[in-house]
Amino acid sequence: MTHFLWTIAVVALIVPLAMSASAQNDKWELVGSKDDIVSYRREVAGSPVIAIRGEAVVDASIVRVASVLLDTALLPQWMDRLAEARRIRTQGARHYVEYDRANVPFPLTDRDFVVETWVETDAAKKQVLLKAHSVVDPSAPVTSLVRGEVLSSTFILTAVDHGQRTRVVAEVHTDPKGSIPKWMVNLTQKSWAHTTIMGLRAQVRKASTSDDPEVKAMLEKAGFLD
Repeated sequence: MTHFLWTIAVVALIVPLAMSASAQNDKWELVGSKDDIVSYRREVAGSPVIAIRGEAVVDASIVRVASVLLDTALLPQWMDRLAEARRIRTQGARHYVEYDRANVPFPLTDRDFVVETWVETDAAKKQVLLKAHSVVDPSAPVTSLVRGEVLSSTFILTAVDHGQRTRVVAEVHTDPKGSIPKWMVNLTQKSWAHTTIMGLRAQVRKASTSDDPEVKAMLEKAGFLD
């Protein structure tokens, strides 16, 4: 999964605050609404970089949406500016470490990230949670790139409309590090939620996209697909 992960801000692999989304609602500042995608931003104590949140409904089942998000190799096809994504250590369908490289506009240099992702399920709420943050991992490649940090990232997927559609809440708090001014990072991050969710919507509609049998089996075992 993972997710996991651009413009300077989108270099942040699809990622949440590891806190409860509902508990944070009163702290989110509305950025705007377009294409039925609502975007928010939030100041984070002790950090010069803002957190970003997007909410929308995707016209696909939770199995299909989770299949796309958990297909690491597929991420560069629909995630803006993501040039490379691959798993470097896997501990099962619910836990893995991913390496991501993001293209950044000239004259800035590319950034890379090493992100650990966990998948949680809540059958009672019909929810799948993808949580991620940066880690130091011995399997990570040594590169000359500036290594950014995903401070926290979460995708919350909720089955709606009798399982026909999926409500997606995406949150990310990422620092690309290096000498990029933080005001520039915060400015470019405003479009992250809209760009990411539009890409996700497009990907689930592609004829080449299918339900991952492993993801489907995981949700069946969790009691989602009665």
